[in-house]
Amino acid sequence: MKNKTTLLNFIFGTLSFLIPFIIYRLTSVNALMFDDAGEFALVIKLGSIAHPPGTPAYIFLAGLWTKLTDLLNVSTITSLNTFASICVSTACLLIYFSFAKIGDHLKPGNSLSVRFISMITAIGFGTAATTWAWANNIEVYSFQILAMSILLFGLISFQFKKNIALIVIAGIGIGLGLTGHHLTMIFFLPVAVLFLIDGIFSYTPDDPKKKKQKEISFIEKLTAVFKSKAFIVLTSTSAIVMFFFYGWMYMRAQTDYPFMFGQPKTLDLLLYHIKGGSYGKNLTSASTDIISSRFPFFLKLTAMQFFVLLPFLFIGIREMLKGKMKIAVYSAIFYFLAMFIYQLNNNQWSSTDAYLLLPFLVLTIPVFIGCLMWEEKWKLKFVLPVLILIQIGFNYKDHNKKSYPVSTDLMELLDKSAPKNSVVLISDWSTIIQYYYFRIVENFRTDLVVINYDMKFTHYRILPVLYPEFYQKIKPEYDKYISELGKEHPEQITNTGCDLSTEILNQTFRNLVLKTEEVCKKENRFYLTDPKAHYFFSTNKFYQPGRYVSGCFSSSQPGDSISAEAFLKMDFAFLSSPLLMNDPSSLDKMVDFQAMLDNHISFYKANNNLNKVAEAEFAKEKVMKLQRELKKSMSFAYKIK
Repeated sequence: MKNKTTLLNFIFGTLSFLIPFIIYRLTSVNALMFDDAGEFALVIKLGSIAHPPGTPAYIFLAGLWTKLTDLLNVSTITSLNTFASICVSTACLLIYFSFAKIGDHLKPGNSLSVRFISMITAIGFGTAATTWAWANNIEVYSFQILAMSILLFGLISFQFKKNIALIVIAGIGIGLGLTGHHLTMIFFLPVAVLFLIDGIFSYTPDDPKKKKQKEISFIEKLTAVFKSKAFIVLTSTSAIVMFFFYGWMYMRAQTDYPFMFGQPKTLDLLLYHIKGGSYGKNLTSASTDIISSRFPFFLKLTAMQFFVLLPFLFIGIREMLKGKMKIAVYSAIFYFLAMFIYQLNNNQWSSTDAYLLLPFLVLTIPVFIGCLMWEEKWKLKFVLPVLILIQIGFNYKDHNKKSYPVSTDLMELLDKSAPKNSVVLISDWSTIIQYYYFRIVENFRTDLVVINYDMKFTHYRILPVLYPEFYQKIKPEYDKYISELGKEHPEQITNTGCDLSTEILNQTFRNLVLKTEEVCKKENRFYLTDPKAHYFFSTNKFYQPGRYVSGCFSSSQPGDSISAEAFLKMDFAFLSSPLLMNDPSSLDKMVDFQAMLDNHISFYKANNNLNKVAEAEFAKEKVMKLQRELKKSMSFAYKIK
C-alpha cells in the first residue's frame, strides 16, 4: 500500500509541477513587461535595492538562480521568467501534497481518487487567469505564491503529523512572505495562528446515539495555541528568516550601485523603506468612484480565477461548514475578504489583481474539498480534466505573452530616436528602467546619458555612479540641487523621491537644467526630452518651446527622417497584442504616445509640412482609440468622463 501511494505521489506530483510549468514556458517572451519588471531584473542582477518595501528574499534567491543560469549562458530575462514559472509550478506541487494529506484524512482508503483530485485542483489553480498572468512575468508575486504554498504545506501537514519540523517549514514560508511582498502576506498572520488549532479539517458529524461530551470552546483552543511549542517555533523561525533577509538588504545599502531604488543605509531609513516609504500614503486613499467601480471588477476577477471550478468553491464551503471544518473555512473567507476590502481602498491600481493571488490560493482548499466530496456522485474523475482543458484553452490567448514584447519595442524606439551621445531626460518609468537594465546588464547604447527628467527620483545616485564623466561637468549645480532636496526631504531623498515644493528647490533645479543644456550645446550633443519633461520645461521657461522633434522626443537639434518614420508608423507589436487591454500600465504609455504625437503635429504645422501633419494625426487617432478602449477595459482604475 505504501509503495502504491509513493508511486501515485510521484506520478501525480510530477504532473502537478510539469503541466503548469510547460504551459508557462510556452507562453513566456524574452522581453520585459511594463511597470517593475525592468527594475526587478536589474536589482536582482546587481544584488542592490528594490523599491519599498525592498522584497529582499525575492531579490536574494532570484539572484542566486541567475548566477546558476549564467553558467549555462541563459539570458537574465529568460532566467528570471523561468524562475517565476518554477516558483508557481513548485507551489502547485506543494498544493498537491497539502491537499493529498487532507484527502487521506477525509476519505481514507481512496488513495487514487484523492491524489487525482489533488492534482486537478493544483493544476486548476496554476492555470487560472490571475495565477497564469504572474507566472511568466518578472515580478515578486510569483515568489509570494511559493511562500504561501510553503506556509500552507507546513501548517496542513502539521495537522496530521505533529512533527515540529513541519512548523519550521511553515515559519520559513511566513518569513519568505514577509520579506517578499509583506502586504499580501500580513493579513494571513491571524489565519496562520488558527491553522494551529487541532482538528480544523475534521469531517466527523455528530452521532446522536453517542453522549455528547463537553466541547472545548474556541477561546480555550486559541489560548492553548499561544502557549504551544508550535507557536513559539513558528514565530521564532519566521523572525529569523526576516532578520536574515532584511539584514542582507541593510548591508547591501551601504554600497553605491549603478542602480538602486533608494539607499536605506541607516536603521531609520531601513524601517521607512520596509514600511513602504512614501508609497504608504497611497495605500488607503482611493476615491469613492474608484471603490464603486472596483467592487464589480474584483467580483469578476474572482469568478474568472475559479472559472470552471467556481461551483465547487461554494460546494466546498458548504461541506466544510456541514462537517467540523468551520475554523478552516472561516479563516479562508476572512483572508479573502480582508484583502478584497483592502484592495478596494488601495489607490495604487497597477498590479491590483496580484494582491488577491494569495487569498485565491487559500480559497482553493474549499474548492478541493468540494471536488473530493462530490467526486463519486458527479464522476469527476472524467469531468474535471475536461473542465481544466476548457480553462486552459479559454485563458491561453489572454496570457500568451509571446505577442507582447514591450521592452523590445520600447528600446527599438529609443534606439532610433536618440542620435549618438545624446543626453535624454525621460519621465516614463517603464522606458527608463528598461533602458537601465539593457545598458547595465547587456551594454545597450552605452553612448547615451539617460536620466529621470527631474533628476530627483529614487535613483538620483545613478548620475555620478553610471555617468561619472558627464556628472563632473554639472557637478556644482547637481550637488547643490541634491543637497537642497536632502534638507527638504531627509527621508524621501534616499527612498521614494520628493516634490519640488519650495522656491529654493525650483531655483536649484532650474540652474541644473540650464547647465545641462549648456554642456550639451558646447559638446554638440542632442538634448532630448520626453513629452512630460518637455511640457514641464517649456511651461516653466527652462527652455524655449519651439523645439525640434527626434522620434519620440523633443530635441535641441533637428532629428532625421529615420527617427520620425520609426515613431510615426506606430506599428509596435505590443499595440496589437490582446494583452494590452489587460495591462493598466499600458494606458500611461498611450498618454505618452499621444503627447509625443501632439509635439510632432505642432512642429510640422509650424514648418508647413502637411504630409507629416496628416501622418502624425492618423497615428494619433490610432492611439486615442486605444486609450478609449483601455479606459473602458480598466474602468476599475479610471473614472471615465
